[in-house]
Amino acid sequence: MVSYADDRLRAALAAIASAALDALPPARLGAVTLRDDQRRIVARAQRALDRFGGCMIAEAVGRGKTYVALALASRWERPLVVVPAALKSTWSTACQRASVCCTIVSHESLSRGAMPRLHSPRAQRGCCSSALFDGIVVDESHHFRTPTTRRYAALAELAASAPIVMLSATPLQNRPRDLAAQIALYLGERALALKATELARFIIRGDDADTSIGMPAIATPEWLEVAADDGDVLRAILALTPPAKPLDGGDAGALRMISLVRAWASSRAALEATLRSRRRLAAAVEQGVEAGRAPTRREARAWHAADGVVQLGFASLLMEGTPTDAALAELRVAIERERDTLAELARVLGVTADPDVARVHALRALRTTHSGSRIVAFSEFASTITAFYSAMRTDAGVGMLTAREARIASGRIARDELLARFAPVAQHARPVAAHDAVTLLLTTDLLSEGVNLQDASVVVHLDLPWNPARLAQRVGRLRRPGGAPEVRSYLLASPARASVLLDVEARLRRKLAAAEHVVGHGIEVLPALSHASASAVMSASSPLDDTNAAGEGAFTALLERWRSCSDAGHATSGCIVACVASDTKAWLAALGDGRVIASIEGYVSDAPSTAMRAARALCGSAHLPDDNDIRHAMVELIQWLEAEHLASACGLDAPHEPNRRAMLRWLDRATHEVPRHERAAALARASRLRHALREPMPLGAERRLASIAADHASGDSRALRAACAVVEALPHRRDAAAKRDTRPVALVVTRPRQAVMAETQRRLPADMILTVGSILPSLIVQPYTDPSTMRTARASMPAAGADFRSGS
Repeated sequence: MVSYADDRLRAALAAIASAALDALPPARLGAVTLRDDQRRIVARAQRALDRFGGCMIAEAVGRGKTYVALALASRWERPLVVVPAALKSTWSTACQRASVCCTIVSHESLSRGAMPRLHSPRAQRGCCSSALFDGIVVDESHHFRTPTTRRYAALAELAASAPIVMLSATPLQNRPRDLAAQIALYLGERALALKATELARFIIRGDDADTSIGMPAIATPEWLEVAADDGDVLRAILALTPPAKPLDGGDAGALRMISLVRAWASSRAALEATLRSRRRLAAAVEQGVEAGRAPTRREARAWHAADGVVQLGFASLLMEGTPTDAALAELRVAIERERDTLAELARVLGVTADPDVARVHALRALRTTHSGSRIVAFSEFASTITAFYSAMRTDAGVGMLTAREARIASGRIARDELLARFAPVAQHARPVAAHDAVTLLLTTDLLSEGVNLQDASVVVHLDLPWNPARLAQRVGRLRRPGGAPEVRSYLLASPARASVLLDVEARLRRKLAAAEHVVGHGIEVLPALSHASASAVMSASSPLDDTNAAGEGAFTALLERWRSCSDAGHATSGCIVACVASDTKAWLAALGDGRVIASIEGYVSDAPSTAMRAARALCGSAHLPDDNDIRHAMVELIQWLEAEHLASACGLDAPHEPNRRAMLRWLDRATHEVPRHERAAALARASRLRHALREPMPLGAERRLASIAADHASGDSRALRAACAVVEALPHRRDAAAKRDTRPVALVVTRPRQAVMAETQRRLPADMILTVGSILPSLIVQPYTDPSTMRTARASMPAAGADFRSGS
């Protein structure tokens, strides 16, 4: 039999969930049927768009982010989709299936400075051709993690007046600032000042523990050992002297040494290609020295990135520095030493066996072990893929795909045809005959993003990428709904277990730990280390907690269960109050604006991590609430709301970002310098601008305002109107009145288990749906707008509340 207290608890939890969650969108999107987990992500993303003007969806690979984004884009009239060039056809097909008309442009076109034009027929019927896009979707948004690039500046300009949806399974590539740069596109410069755990609040990710999606399992990664020892070559690489230092200081040797070691760990072919590039660079520097010039640090980095494209005949013309005679003499000595050590390395390469033979043998053995499975082998180096394919081209069912070409045994082939032979189900192609099928696909990381390969069930990492997110992206190509029950992954071991390899693994572990701390635990991509220091490396990883985005996804899933736990309607102007017995002093409340406020041992916050901890404390048995417990909870809630309101009223939440603070100073000057007859209108515009500068604002809009302030240093009415036009063009926000609705709709408090056990059974009034006015007056009934309302509420607070505030 269900008790009265149990019924009240279910009603309160359902009310909290209903306030915090938006209604799910329709399941049908064109010819696509969205899963329930996708619909929940759409609802969460729409709320984030209403509140911040943007969102970051970091769902794991294979969970259908594309159609989630298209469900959001279906509400816009002029949507723009920004994707890698290799994925334009994939997105075009998805748009057709979802019946959403979008303009699709590539990352690469933005890098070239080509701004997109409007191509949506639906939009052209109601808008002029010069109209701006009213919504942007960015796939693989981690490519926009560097604010100094041209593509980033172009996207910031596009997002200055349009909501933006960022999609990436691996938004944090190396450090939290990568994630902050992406979120800054819609949150502004303030994102760059947030801590990693604070950034996690702006990431939307589903519950990773949800097994209803049917995602394949991931087997523990394994090492694929190679029967070769190439340690002599590795030692020769480590013995190389650093190259000539740049003219303005710094060390150019570290990066080049790392590049050589990574190439050595991939293949002999990759090492030889990297060595050829280094010789070209050394020759270019020598040519410049002979002409009395030397490269700067910036020039040296650019040459390294160019991978040997420096034209030796014009190398001296590309150098700006003119060193002294002493510096030139030092450069000549460094060049001579480097030439000698490179010659020694070439000699060692000539007398040692090529380990690629053993690598190919290990890959052939793996094909025998998984004879009935399709295998995809990834490498960062095109030279590695070419070398492996040259050695295996006579084997049945082997194909190669790089950025330059696609090949099978009979010769060149179209990229789409090769993918159809390897993964016909994933590519929606007709089945191929057994003798035409490709069962081993050797490919670069060209296929590590945005391509479905769930026909395969085995991944081989021919080398360890410097960015560990690549490992997850590679495995994610196979781990998709409808694929094999389990995905196996192997890492091809390097032909020597030197200490430098352990350093590489340790660095990958640290980067993975940093990503998981913010985004949540993803696919396990590295096997357990077998070295003595493995435990020390693993201990450096930060433990997972509810401060990451995956923890928020778990809390949202919990709210969904609460919303369905009561079928009865509870529409009321009051607050549903319930109580549970627990060893933790906590409470959980939902406000009319949709926020969930929680308290753990007196610490009050609206962070999802605090709400999740409070929710765990609410797992005890239901009990009839005590008036004192309710008063104590309400006092803590009032104090928290008071602090929030007073911080805003006193200007403590004033912006601290450089662009916004500069804009505030400019407003002060502008309002004093406008003519007297225009001052009233100028003050009204300045007030709107000051309010907008406290709200989330895209980085592009901040830059536009900064440009206006720079062009009109003294300030005038025309500049104020232009600045207001920028603010008025910002992405639409939810109605401001809803943000001020601080009335609690439900409250669940905990009682100490000892008090519950000692308490005698007692009866309460027939209905425990309490009106808020019976607990405290107008502070919660009406949105507060001035401190006098708070003073009235605090003066009429029951004595128990006053005692609690004083600490008794």
